[in-house]
Amino acid sequence: MAAGAQGGVSHERCTELARTMKITFRRVEMGDLPALRQLAEQTFRDAWQAANDPVHFEAYCSAHFSPEQLAAELAHPGAEFYFGQQGNTPVAYLKLNINQLPEASAQLWEPLWPGLAVQIERIYVIEWLQGHGIGESLLAFAEKRARQEGAAWLWLSVWQQAPQAVRFYEKNGFSRFGVETFWVGADPQPDWLMRKWCR
Repeated sequence: MAAGAQGGVSHERCTELARTMKITFRRVEMGDLPALRQLAEQTFRDAWQAANDPVHFEAYCSAHFSPEQLAAELAHPGAEFYFGQQGNTPVAYLKLNINQLPEASAQLWEPLWPGLAVQIERIYVIEWLQGHGIGESLLAFAEKRARQEGAAWLWLSVWQQAPQAVRFYEKNGFSRFGVETFWVGADPQPDWLMRKWCR
């Protein structure tokens, strides 16, 4: 959930911008593919590169952030990408999958809730704006979209070795209900499954 600050902008100036900015949300379109690719790969790298084996990590990035892969995801029925923007500049993004349940291979210790579910597959904020409420705004927007679709609950997966991220979701009303494997290249990593009732 991170990305680098723009060159030449001081930390103090970034903090002041974060306090005064207004974040708006916009659906990502195919013409936004270059901006989406840059934001998606940079935030993923800043969040997880230091904690992963470089061979597996680079394999994941090559497979998931190519223009062809992201274009296919944008075109997929039920998938929705949104930018969180400061003015016209994307500073965060969200990927939702409408009417999506966990994979059958997931290990659940509680039964699935009834009703339509929406998955938050990706939620990232650039690094210098973390801690200023944008993540909470993204979650609130996701919950609003879920309700608009008539969904009963939201769910996501988060790396078990990222306790700060787990606490963030718990603070925002999500609870654990199972585990699944997230593959970074050929490296299997255990993720918590977390969910929130949104009706």
